[in-house]
Amino acid sequence: MIRVMLCGAADTRQVQDEFVRTVADFGGVPWHFVNGTMNYINSASSDWEENSRATVQEADVCVFVIVEEIGHITWGTEVTAALLAGKPFLVLCQQSTYERYLVLNAEFRPPASLDSLEEGTRNLVTTLREIEQERRLTAVPFGHGKFGETLRRELSKLFDIALGQMEERNRRKSILPLLSDPARLTTKDLRTAQAIAVDEWEDKQARKAALRALAARRTLDEDALYSLLASGEQGVQRMTVELLPELYPVRPPDPALLEHVVALANDSDDVGIPRRLIPVMLDMDLSKGVEALALLEMEDSGSRRRLALALERHEDAVARQGLQSAVAALLKRCLSQTAESDWKARCRAYLARLGAGAVEPAPGD
Repeated sequence: MIRVMLCGAADTRQVQDEFVRTVADFGGVPWHFVNGTMNYINSASSDWEENSRATVQEADVCVFVIVEEIGHITWGTEVTAALLAGKPFLVLCQQSTYERYLVLNAEFRPPASLDSLEEGTRNLVTTLREIEQERRLTAVPFGHGKFGETLRRELSKLFDIALGQMEERNRRKSILPLLSDPARLTTKDLRTAQAIAVDEWEDKQARKAALRALAARRTLDEDALYSLLASGEQGVQRMTVELLPELYPVRPPDPALLEHVVALANDSDDVGIPRRLIPVMLDMDLSKGVEALALLEMEDSGSRRRLALALERHEDAVARQGLQSAVAALLKRCLSQTAESDWKARCRAYLARLGAGAVEPAPGD
């Protein structure tokens, strides 16, 4: 059964009966410190805040209520515990108290001091400001005798959201077997595949399968592409770079996108990103790729080697498009370090073919 916890100051006794009836009507179990439904351990180190924090962890839904007073533990401990645990919760405030706050908030607009207000009123303004302006939470007012009705409506909204998420989860599961055959995906399936791909909490392998399907169908929103390029999951970010020509089939590509991807590579601690990016950029558009890669940092020897070899593979196209000068500048950057290798020898030979003159090995080469 769903466990619903009522959180607030001692004056929440005024709404406790309505709370209990409403939660029971939903088939839930009401928890409230007044009736002893709190997790606690009596010992020499007992702590009310720890008890409250433990109860929040066990509850399924928290209902934070402001009648007139502000509960220190509620707004100092329980709200933080609910946010950190990802608990669904509601914030309800008595209408007259909320209207009082609105008047005071307008009268004492920051940076005006609240010191002239008595402590309880000052706590009210400070707490509701934190709720609405700092935490960006929504406080729902309830009128006299309307707490149960308001709670029922807001709980119903939570259940509606939960059912929608269950529906979305079921839809995602239903298309997973289809991702290996992208041609079978409908337009709606592709939208679901995109939702899977960009979801940082989704299974990594499912995200990769969705990415491959989206690349095969050449369909991905630009906002989703930027999100995937910045993914915190290394494997997903690498695959996005590798599949960039298919995920972004616009030709010629937007130079701003190419520069953005290079900037991400420069900021990344993963050397696999720039190494994968180099051939992709040149394949998408040689001229714009060369221009964007001029912004790429060259500290990684593997990236320098890949860039030199990739440019050599495009040698004929470089000549046709008159890119010799820009390519020569990139190749010279590839040779800027001291360690010599076979790819550097080929780089020197290519430079000579471009007529850029001989480049003497650096000391130690």
